[in-house]
Amino acid sequence: MKKLVLPLAILPFMISCKGQEKIDLSKLNLNEPTEKVINYDEDLLVGVETIEYPFCLLLEVENSEKYSFEGIDLKGQKIIFQINAEKLKTDSISRFGGAHIDLKPVKNEKELKSTLRSFNAENKIYGIRIEMKTPGLKSEILKKIELKFGKGTKNPNTDKGLYWNLKKQNRYIFFSPDYDRLIILNSTNLSKTCYWDTFNGLIDLGGCDNEKYTQELIKNATKPEDVKDKPILKIDKNWNVNHFIVGKSTEEDFVESQTNKNFERMEEINGSTGDINQIMYQNEYHDFYFYLSANKISPENRKENIIVAYAINDFRKVEISFENGLKVGMKFEDVVKLFDKKSIIDYEDLKFANYIEIKNGLYKTTLNFDEKRLFSGMFVK
Repeated sequence: MKKLVLPLAILPFMISCKGQEKIDLSKLNLNEPTEKVINYDEDLLVGVETIEYPFCLLLEVENSEKYSFEGIDLKGQKIIFQINAEKLKTDSISRFGGAHIDLKPVKNEKELKSTLRSFNAENKIYGIRIEMKTPGLKSEILKKIELKFGKGTKNPNTDKGLYWNLKKQNRYIFFSPDYDRLIILNSTNLSKTCYWDTFNGLIDLGGCDNEKYTQELIKNATKPEDVKDKPILKIDKNWNVNHFIVGKSTEEDFVESQTNKNFERMEEINGSTGDINQIMYQNEYHDFYFYLSANKISPENRKENIIVAYAINDFRKVEISFENGLKVGMKFEDVVKLFDKKSIIDYEDLKFANYIEIKNGLYKTTLNFDEKRLFSGMFVK
């Protein structure tokens, strides 16, 4: 019988007759095709989660037993693979809010490839984010990293964070125990001077030009002056937009309206149960969004899903008018004068704010202002 010799390059993915061996994440090159690092029989989610990192696509594996790190078993830890997606290099995705989640289950290769195409994403990974739930696991992992690469550099933005800039290996390692994360990235196509994510803050790797770096992250953002076919919006005295009433109007009302143009329906899925937490209609091009509660029993029934919020993030991308005297570009102090002090939340603190919150029955209207304190956007929830 001939002896089968396996190349070292594929050892991390070796299959034995007793089942699949664990993938040692520390040995990945971080340019592997997605199908080499996942198993469709496991709980897989793909999409955007701004609390992790808004400018790339995330492929999340939950409740897996197939991964390790330098021999340390990662059973029960969430593993997230980062995938470059040019479509997500835009500022609109980051303005969904710090906890915006838009992940959906993926059961097979066809579903994954469909999502990758929709985000103009590559079919390979460039980074991993490893959950570290326990102090013991954090300590074990740190010892392995320090044994291999020495002491890390202190992250000035967190209490216990460290990082390694491994130039010869084209690799960044960010140890973020404050947020239960180990992050390892192939730095080949990343900035060599700056790094930012929500768990590490902005790190100067040497000569960082923050403004230039930020513009590169959002290089595909649409310039407001170039936006075409702006939707016409009318806000009445009760903060209803185009007659849609927050807390009352349904998904069916919206779908059958003329306002529903260039909107994409998205669902926020509970990764543990598969239930729909929230429905969103997004018009990224015009920075206009509707958020709806999903009926627990029949989320597919559009008559039962209710509009609970809407956001217009950049007035320059829409044609908007107000019945209450507001105008786009009004100065902060002039806007304040339009409302009764009693209707403004935390009126005494306005001198420290760049937004105004107004009581709106059971809801709240937030008026947003730009860096020049000019009225530029709004959110009703």
